[in-house]
Amino acid sequence: MNKDTLIYNGRIIAETHFLPRGYVLIRDGRIASIGEDWTGLEAAERLDAGGLIVSPGFIDMHTHGIRDTDFMASDAEGMVRGLAAYAGFGVTRVCGATLANPWERIIAQVREMRRAMEDREYGGLLAGAHIEGPWLNPAQKGGHALEYLRVPEKGEVDRLLGEVGDVIREVTFSPELPGAVWLTETLAQRGILPSIGHSEASFEQAEAVILAGARHVTHLYDALNGYKENPREALVMMPGVETAVLKHDSVSVELNGCPVHVPIPFWSFIDKVKPRGKKVVVTDSLVGTGMPEGTVLTYKDGRQVYVEKGVLRMIDPDPKIHGNLTGSAVTMNVALRRLRQYTGLPVHEAVRWVSLNPAMALGLDRETGSLKPGKWADITLFDDTVEVKRTLLRGKTVWRTAE
Repeated sequence: MNKDTLIYNGRIIAETHFLPRGYVLIRDGRIASIGEDWTGLEAAERLDAGGLIVSPGFIDMHTHGIRDTDFMASDAEGMVRGLAAYAGFGVTRVCGATLANPWERIIAQVREMRRAMEDREYGGLLAGAHIEGPWLNPAQKGGHALEYLRVPEKGEVDRLLGEVGDVIREVTFSPELPGAVWLTETLAQRGILPSIGHSEASFEQAEAVILAGARHVTHLYDALNGYKENPREALVMMPGVETAVLKHDSVSVELNGCPVHVPIPFWSFIDKVKPRGKKVVVTDSLVGTGMPEGTVLTYKDGRQVYVEKGVLRMIDPDPKIHGNLTGSAVTMNVALRRLRQYTGLPVHEAVRWVSLNPAMALGLDRETGSLKPGKWADITLFDDTVEVKRTLLRGKTVWRTAE
């Protein structure tokens, strides 16, 4: 019996070309063919795209949570609820990001991610864990708790990789820490993406880990000091981590899609200076993302924040603190919309930043990240304002708008 699915009458963003009007045929969860003329094609399920953009599903390689899901607090069941929420914004893969904490808690949460990945309906959305912290420079700690920051030590690295290394996709660390080159080599040997972040490294320190295998930068222009003044020569600037990552075309960079963290001129600058396949958009989103404007969240320690225009801001009786930025609450479809607004890129080029490029950075591109025969049918359909109408994971609809 034919169990194929045919998506037709859509604007198709294929891996190598754009079709103003075409189809995608899905068989056994994978893309069977892509073309312009669907006359005579038979399928058990026929989805009229109605002129919508048919795109590869979005990949968010840096997110801490969504709605009431927190990858550092939720159990596997809570994570699965979060994965379902991501699908509503066109996302078909995420890496759940951790925060600096005691190792027992970090490892326990990655184990919960492993359990969530086994869910039959939504588990395929979770690509693995992104370990962000504790190997970070305290001077660029951002939202990470100072008391948990450490330098990499062999025993701790061996423990982490031994217990949950099979789940880890990416590790962010500061190149200036002692042992950073050894850490980079160790991660690369395990097939884990070593990523530069939370850093004020010198050019030499950054280049050393790049030559050792670091291939990505975590939220460039956020908690990263790119240049320093020469201490021996007044008014002379020294090259730093930004120079190193822009010099090396092998290194991809990610920009936070929230409206505050990355000023607008940086977007077109990165589009100009980095190769086509080395530009990524992430959300770096926290609990509360995807909730209505003005939603108030109360943390376990009693602190409160509210959602406002894609960010979280503090609630405090002190007017100097009230309204201060605490983190991102942007969703991937809004981040893509913002990328197009800031750069003027055509939709098929902008979509690479949120699909094929992160897939290549994470080593997932043989299976997902673009519409190409043989790859999983991880697909999202959206309109010209990037409002998502349907999301398919491995050929199965996991989210759609109410009809």
